[in-house]
Amino acid sequence: MTPNLTVGYMAEQINRGRLDSVAARGWLTEEAAATHSRAMEIALANLGAALVRLGERMQRNARPVGPSVDPTALAAR
Repeated sequence: MTPNLTVGYMAEQINRGRLDSVAARGWLTEEAAATHSRAMEIALANLGAALVRLGERMQRNARPVGPSVDPTALAAR
């Protein structure tokens, strides 16, 4: 092999390695995005359910705000 051919061959091997790593990174990125989306959907669903339960609990435990007045005292006026 001539020196130019050897250098060309080595450069081609390096480029192939780069392309393989770029393709692998692209696949990992797509896979991570798909996994992240499913995990995010589950997290948002759980958060939404927790907020609904919290709202229901607050509705059950809510007390009227304002001065405490005896209903019989109002009737006597």
